[in-house]
Amino acid sequence: MQQPLTKKYHKSIIGTPSFSNHAQPAPSPPAITNSPQGATIPLPEHPTIWDGIVSLQNSLQPLIQNEALISRYSAHMVVLFLTVLVLTISQFELPQRTLGTIQPYNPTVPEVPLVVSSEPETAEALTLPSQLAPSSNGIFSRRAVPHIIVVAPPREEIAQYIIKTGDTVYGIAYKFNLTPETVLWSNPHLKENPHSLQVGQPINILPFDGIYHQVGGSDTIEGIAAAYKADPEAIINSSLNEIDAENPIVQIGQWIVVPGGSKPFVPPRVRSVVNYSTSAAPEDAPIGTGIMNWPVTGRISQGYFGYHPALDIESPIGTPVLSIDSGFVVGAGWDDTGYGYHVVVDHGNGLQSLYAHLQSYYLDAGETVNKGQAIGEIGMTGRSSGPHLHLEVRQGTIQLNPASYLP
Repeated sequence: MQQPLTKKYHKSIIGTPSFSNHAQPAPSPPAITNSPQGATIPLPEHPTIWDGIVSLQNSLQPLIQNEALISRYSAHMVVLFLTVLVLTISQFELPQRTLGTIQPYNPTVPEVPLVVSSEPETAEALTLPSQLAPSSNGIFSRRAVPHIIVVAPPREEIAQYIIKTGDTVYGIAYKFNLTPETVLWSNPHLKENPHSLQVGQPINILPFDGIYHQVGGSDTIEGIAAAYKADPEAIINSSLNEIDAENPIVQIGQWIVVPGGSKPFVPPRVRSVVNYSTSAAPEDAPIGTGIMNWPVTGRISQGYFGYHPALDIESPIGTPVLSIDSGFVVGAGWDDTGYGYHVVVDHGNGLQSLYAHLQSYYLDAGETVNKGQAIGEIGMTGRSSGPHLHLEVRQGTIQLNPASYLP
C-alpha cells in the first residue's frame, strides 16, 4: 500500500527549520560527544522571533485583563509625557522686547501771527472737545474743558421770607447762609424765641449777619454801635441805611442795619424739678445711667444754639416718643409758653429731659419710666411750624446740649 506523503520538520545543527504537512513537536537537539570520556553534552536551544512574540503575548495577557492596572499605567504615561513636554519647551529662548525710553511731555504751541483788525469780530459758538487730541510727540492728552462758575452777586437789600410748614429758625438761617441769631435779631416780633414762628408769617432776611434795629428816642449811632459791639463807620457806610455821612443823624422810628452787631445772650429761665407737679421720687423709681438713647428716629431740623438750647427732631405725627433714660415723670400736660403737650422726666442723677409738642402722652406725674419706654407721640402742639419733637436736657435750671449725651 502506498504511504501518504508527509513532510517532517527537521532541525539541523545550525537551526535551519523544515516543515511538514502536520505539526510535529520539535525534536531534541543532537548531542555532541567531544569529551575524552565520551560524555554526551546537549546543545542549547536558540529562540526565534516568533517565540518572543508569543512569550510577550502570554506576559501581557494578565495585564490586558486588569483595567485598574491599565488606568494606573496610562496616568503615569500622561504625567511622564507632560514632564518631557515642559522640559522641552523650557529649552527654547523666547524673544524679549525692549521698552523705549519714556519721553517727557513737551507740548508745543504753534506760532500764530497776531492779526489786528479794526472791525468787530463775531464770536463763534463754544464747542467742547469730545475726543483726545494727540500731541506732537505721540502722547495723548485731554484738552481743557471750560467750566464757568456763576457766582451770584451778594444781596444788597433786605429780603422778605414767608414761613412755610416745617420751617425753623435754624433751617432758614442755613438756607440764607446766616446765623440763627441774625434771623431772630432781624425780626423783633420773634422776641428771640425760635418757637414764635408761624406758618404764613413774613420775616426779614438781612444780606449779612447783624442786627436790624429801630431807632429809639435817645439813640445815636455811637450809642447803637456800642450797645451791639459794632463799628459806627460800618453803620454809616452801609448802603442799606439812609444816613448822610457828612451829618450822620438818625430819626426816631427809623430802621437801620447794624453790620456785624450782636446782642448779649441772656439764658432763658426754666422751671426746675421742684416747680413741677411732683418733686419727690417714688420709692421704686429707677436711676438713670447718664448714657442716653435717641427718643425718636428722624432728621434734626434745628440744632442747639443760644436761643434754642434743645434739639428739634422731625418725624411723622403719631410716631412713638421714647424716654432717653430711666427715671420718673415729674410733669405731664399742657404748657402755655409754647411747649404744648409735653412730658418732663427726672432721671434721679441730677438730669432731667423734656419732650415737647406732643400729640398725646401716656404717663402722668409720679409714674416711673424705663429707658426706651414710650411716653407719648409726635405732634405739633404749642408753637410749632411742623411735626417734630423738641428735646431738652436740663441740669437744674441750665439747659444742656442733648447731643453731648446721645450716641
